Amino acid sequence: MPFSPSIRRASAMVAALAVTSGAALLATPGAALAADGAAPGVVVNEIVYDTVTHGTVDSIELFNASSDPVDVSGWAVMDDKRVERGTIPANTTLAAGGFLVLQKDAAPLGFPFGLGKGDEVVLVDAANAVVDSYAYAATAPLADWSRCADGGAWAHATAVTLGAANACAAPEEPAKPGSVVLNEVDSGPADWIELINPGESAVDLSGYEVRDNSDDDDHRWFFASGASIAAGQRLVVEASTIGADAAGKPLEFQAAIGIGGSDSIRLFDTTGKLLDEYSWNGHPAIDGNEAAASYARCPDATGPFALARVTPGAANDCVLPAIAINEVESNGDATDWVEVINTGTTSVDLSGWTLMDNDPVGHAADVTPVASGTVLAPGARFVFDGATHFTFGLGGADVATIRNAAGITVVEYSWAAHAAVTWARCPEGTGAFIDAATSTKGAANACGTGPTDPTDPTDPTEPVVAAWPGAADVTVVDEAAMFLSDSSGLDTQQTADGVVLWAVDNGTGTFWKLDVKADGSASFADGWADGKRVRFQRDAGLPAKAGPDTEGITVANDGRIYIASERDNADKGVNQNTILAVDPEAAGPDVVAAQEWDLTASLPQVAANTGLEAVEWVADSDLKGLVDANTGAIYDPARYPGHGDGLFFVAVEDNGVVYAYALNADGSFAQIASIDPGLGGVMALDYDTVLDRLWAVCDNGCEGEAARITLAGAEPTVEHLARPAGMPNLNNEGFATAPASLSSAAPAPSLVTTRPVWWFADGEKPGALRTGTLPGAVITDPTDPTDPTDPTDPGTAPAPIDEALLTDANRGGVTAPATAAPGAKLPVNVGVAHAGETVWGTVYSTPTSLGSAAVGLDGVVTVTLPDTLAAGAHKVAIQSADGTLIGWAPITVAAATGGGASATGSGSVATSGSGSTAGLAHTGADPWTALSVAGALLVLGAGAGVIALRRRRAQGVAE
Repeated sequence: MPFSPSIRRASAMVAALAVTSGAALLATPGAALAADGAAPGVVVNEIVYDTVTHGTVDSIELFNASSDPVDVSGWAVMDDKRVERGTIPANTTLAAGGFLVLQKDAAPLGFPFGLGKGDEVVLVDAANAVVDSYAYAATAPLADWSRCADGGAWAHATAVTLGAANACAAPEEPAKPGSVVLNEVDSGPADWIELINPGESAVDLSGYEVRDNSDDDDHRWFFASGASIAAGQRLVVEASTIGADAAGKPLEFQAAIGIGGSDSIRLFDTTGKLLDEYSWNGHPAIDGNEAAASYARCPDATGPFALARVTPGAANDCVLPAIAINEVESNGDATDWVEVINTGTTSVDLSGWTLMDNDPVGHAADVTPVASGTVLAPGARFVFDGATHFTFGLGGADVATIRNAAGITVVEYSWAAHAAVTWARCPEGTGAFIDAATSTKGAANACGTGPTDPTDPTDPTEPVVAAWPGAADVTVVDEAAMFLSDSSGLDTQQTADGVVLWAVDNGTGTFWKLDVKADGSASFADGWADGKRVRFQRDAGLPAKAGPDTEGITVANDGRIYIASERDNADKGVNQNTILAVDPEAAGPDVVAAQEWDLTASLPQVAANTGLEAVEWVADSDLKGLVDANTGAIYDPARYPGHGDGLFFVAVEDNGVVYAYALNADGSFAQIASIDPGLGGVMALDYDTVLDRLWAVCDNGCEGEAARITLAGAEPTVEHLARPAGMPNLNNEGFATAPASLSSAAPAPSLVTTRPVWWFADGEKPGALRTGTLPGAVITDPTDPTDPTDPTDPGTAPAPIDEALLTDANRGGVTAPATAAPGAKLPVNVGVAHAGETVWGTVYSTPTSLGSAAVGLDGVVTVTLPDTLAAGAHKVAIQSADGTLIGWAPITVAAATGGGASATGSGSVATSGSGSTAGLAHTGADPWTALSVAGALLVLGAGAGVIALRRRRAQGVAE
């Protein structure tokens, strides 16, 4: 490698010194030594130990720090073994302030041993008494340890200066101007951020702005006039820190910024220039403790954000990812390699990571960082391979050090000799290293438990995020502004006159009623262009009060609108999770809530702006697969008299959990269940009556990902879906699916249809409301094409297949939730190749027919299990109309368990009813004869066929 001029000059000087003998070296003649030969002033002054780094051979420099010359004849240097020695020739005198350099294998001033990367230099006099010694570590960047100033304390040298004054001071760098970046973020339970100024001058923060992932005025917070951050200092902005709003009025940080579980923090200067930002998906937690964790830069100011221990106002303390060195090949394979494994529960980004051996200085240029975008899933393995990630060889006694992109050591392992095969952990990831019997590069270690299968599907992985099941394109509905700036919740309602879309704004509490069509278009219902404003009961007659922060909206069978509020906008610093019942037909513009349920005490304590984000009513008849947490048994509506005929599901932004409530007519309530959809946050909920599944949707904090939840008993089944490819990553806080009546086939008479779906984006005006598509209800081909009311007779059920013939070989790729409850709806995926086909179902052990149904566009057909199905293991088989077996799936029906007290919000569960039901009645019709993805029959039109409906939110319509 090329070496710097200063290093080449040092080497030339040492070469000249090496041939000098007898005379005093680099010294002036002086008086003779004291009679006793003592030499208190001679010290080891410089140690050069790695030729590869600088081109200079191993060298030892002595320095006479005294004011008198010293005769060093017969003195010697040794390494840590103290066996071999390099002896100084006779008649050698070291002048006061002079230098003497010895080099490996030089003559006459040399030594026979080599200096290791971590070693010791010992200087003894002619009587073999130790004069000086220094044990050093292999950490000097130039592989040069020097005393600075000469004869002083040991330090890393900044240049090789053998035979001359030592240099340890780094070149003076120009002063860094002041600047400010985000350094640490805590999103729960406390909400605070930390800024840091890595520069060398103070920064005036007056007018600097902080935003979360929203751009509306309610989520903007400015530093007050006179705020500043000193050079090199940290500044913590706590929830209670007073700044200003966009109009310059005093405002607490928490009133504008509620840091959620899936959120962003952005820092702007006074010109609106984005200075720094950080986004995350899920609250940080260490061993499940959110209070102990934050997201922080490591190293401070310059490193990437990572999980950290909370250190407000102090140096950051990042938690290293759970990566373990799992197997090492140092001799015997085509290349040397080191395998690592992710022993944690979250994915780890390996971009920029490197592997190093025991020579970090000499081999600094011999590593290639891991490619950008390399992510290691939980339980997965990654191999650092020779010739790909490093070009040096791993020795018989060596060390493997894994560093992250910031250069921080994550994990390392050292060994004293080559393994016969490989060094491998048993059990892998956590056990001790053994000399393995078999090399298993990139696969599970051979730990004496039989052959390993590198394709083992039981390895833990993150949830698979499937593509959006509808069209990739989305369309802006409000190309001209229709709504206000704080768009939030959505919900659909089937009425006698068509389908209605309800929408709500969280800044003002305004809600609107819109008429929607099968193409996704929407227009305000008559008299609803200005909407109506919901009011707390306490604010009746006080139109100037700010009112509820209305995040979600839903409609129930009683005809009322139910709105979720996370706080009172008149007191933005206090979380108050409330459901308000509103009569939408009441005269506006302000409508006072007819009833209110304050759920705050029954939910986790969260920041003011990270509470209730969504609400969705679901009919009791659709909840036969919901397990009641109060009893451990399937939810029994009769156990909660006075709650009406459905439950209210709410979502908390902070933890991303969905909770189910029975809301009673007297204002009391009972929490029935909690469901974790596996998202960083939940901004919207919708019960899809076509698919019989509950949607939970996140915003731009987790890339618009959605979870589709099937309530089939025991643990709900959760599917994760990406947003449509054509949907920008917006702050969508509302989501609603169309009922089956808006399904349309193109071109007709297709057996599969599409229907619209809508998103509502906060901070967009126009462009708040967007529409896309999902699979619609299945249309059956009518017997008489001119009479769409005459559906095809599905024919006679084929004979059930003998259960003994149902083997793994004919499963056919059919899947279903592993557990279910008697009477529950069970989605069975038979594959999109069967979309539109009429199929028959049977449940075993005793064969029981489930009737016929058509497969949906997504390849899923939903069966309803018999109410009398016994607990235990069963099989659900699907056959085509001609009796051919498509496949089968095993399920376990959970036994009902009794007992348990109900969890109520205001005393015991109320016994009074919640009012009359004006909605569509549930007939209890067999969903198989009604076509699995639909229910009540609705005519699309002449020649179009029959669509199955199951929406129970209609008003004034009889089935």
